[in-house]
Amino acid sequence: MFKTKGFSSNNSLKRRAVIVDAPDLPPEEAEFYITGAGVADTDKVEPPESPGLDFEVETLYEDDEKQESNDASNQQSSEEVPLIQVKGIGKGAVENLNSQGIKTISDLLSADPEELSASISGASAKTINDWQNNAKALMNS
Repeated sequence: MFKTKGFSSNNSLKRRAVIVDAPDLPPEEAEFYITGAGVADTDKVEPPESPGLDFEVETLYEDDEKQESNDASNQQSSEEVPLIQVKGIGKGAVENLNSQGIKTISDLLSADPEELSASISGASAKTINDWQNNAKALMNS
């Protein structure tokens, strides 16, 4: 139950919330205030200076030219796509691969999974084979 407090309740910002009947809670009351900034536990609240929605409408929609350039950029060569974009390869794996001379997706695809797994701790031949399959799928998309 919510109620206002005092005779001039319409002029007051102070409100009271009362738990009247709850199966697992005892009867309880709490005071709160309705302010320009929203619901607060004090009436001395400053509204935020910045508006809640900071975006430009122009950025929500893409022109046909932008769409065409995005389509062209999606067809990147294996030299341009970073290894981190391959599913299953994280930051640590990229560092391990780089230390073994694997810097690009084409390096990863040409590597032997057995040899590479022996030199990278925590990556089995099956895991590296999965990375290679995911890299091929990424390049074909």
